[in-house]
Amino acid sequence: MAPQLTESLEDYLEAIAELIADEGHAHSKDIAGRLHVTMPSVTGALRQLEKMGYIVYNTHYPVQLTKEGKVIADEVIRRHNVLKRFFSLVLGLPGDKATATACRLEHAVDTDTIQRFILFSEAIESRSDAKQLQGYLSEAMSMLGDPETAGMRVLTGFANGEVVRVKRFGRNLRATEDTGLRTEDVVSIEGPSLDGRSFRLVRDGLPVELPTARAENIWAVKETV
Repeated sequence: MAPQLTESLEDYLEAIAELIADEGHAHSKDIAGRLHVTMPSVTGALRQLEKMGYIVYNTHYPVQLTKEGKVIADEVIRRHNVLKRFFSLVLGLPGDKATATACRLEHAVDTDTIQRFILFSEAIESRSDAKQLQGYLSEAMSMLGDPETAGMRVLTGFANGEVVRVKRFGRNLRATEDTGLRTEDVVSIEGPSLDGRSFRLVRDGLPVELPTARAENIWAVKETV
C-alpha cells in the first residue's frame, strides 16, 4: 500500500508550490518560515515526500516538485482559494479569518464538494437572478453581532401566530410604499399563501397581504407582551 499523504504533508506541498510561484525557488529555511515549523521537522517531511515521489530533494539545492507533486499541490491551493473566496465574498468574513478558516477546512473537502462550492459561489456572485439574495446575505451578515439588531429576522422567518414589530426595510426594497407597512408597526404573522407567492399578516385587526419577495426583506423583532 502506498504511504498516506497526510494533511501536514499536503501543507508542505502547498508551501513549496507557493514559494516557487512567489520567489522562484523553495529552500528548506523558507518552507520552515512559511509553515512556522522547525528545520528538523522540515527535513523529516521533505524526506517523506521524496520517498513518495512528490519532490526532488537535495540539501544543497532548492526543493523541486515532481509532476505528481505539482498536481497535488495545485489541487490543495485550488481548494484553499475556493474556500477562502467563499468565506470572504459569500459569507462576508474578514480576510484574515477567511484565510484561517480555509486553512482548517481545505484538507477535509473533497473535489466533488469543491465543485459544488464553485457553482454556488459563482452563481451568488454573478447571476442576475441572484442579486437580491446577494443583497440580503450582505445585509444579514452585517447585522451579526450587533446588539442593536439582536433578535431581528425577516417576516418570513417568524412562526405563524407570532406578534412582531417592524424595525427595518431591507436594501432590496425600493421604498416602504411598496409594502404598506411602516417601522414600529405591530403585526401578527399569518404565514404564506398556499402557492407561496404571498405572505399574510394582520395589523390592527385587518389582513395585510404582501408579495413573499417583499416580506423576505422586512426586518422585525418579536413583540414582548
